[in-house]
Amino acid sequence: MNVVACRVDERLVHGQIMTSWAKYLRLRRIVVVDDQVAKDEFMATVLGMSAPAGISIDILSVSDAAARLQSDKGDENAMLLFKRISAALELAKSLAGTPNELKELNLGNLGSVPGRTQITKNIFLSEEEKSEARELREMGVNVFLQMLYTDAVVPLADVTG
Repeated sequence: MNVVACRVDERLVHGQIMTSWAKYLRLRRIVVVDDQVAKDEFMATVLGMSAPAGISIDILSVSDAAARLQSDKGDENAMLLFKRISAALELAKSLAGTPNELKELNLGNLGSVPGRTQITKNIFLSEEEKSEARELREMGVNVFLQMLYTDAVVPLADVTG
């Protein structure tokens, strides 16, 4: 699998991913990486049915995703899609020092819920999430904000300090 993008988007597989990013990145696979979603058979079914023709959707726990990335030598373009920054951080730690380590993470949409403060129009982060993103940056992961591929890339550090 050729990972061409890593994105955090609470909505997971939705219209923006399918119509915009999938075409732009020529995706053939989307890998949802989330321990809770991987255990939810109903959600896995719903997400799997949302894939357009030609795109496969895998729903994996963090540990299963790490194993798959280490063993899958295919060349199909894939996006790793996370519901939470914490899952991206856990995967980054699992893959650190390997040829498959995470190099960048796009924060696409994290909504307003109690405990989060607004960073941009579509990004709200808790102190814990800011800390997780900071830890990713300290590991050498380029963490940035970009809703659509046509939008400018904004380094997270530019909006959070």
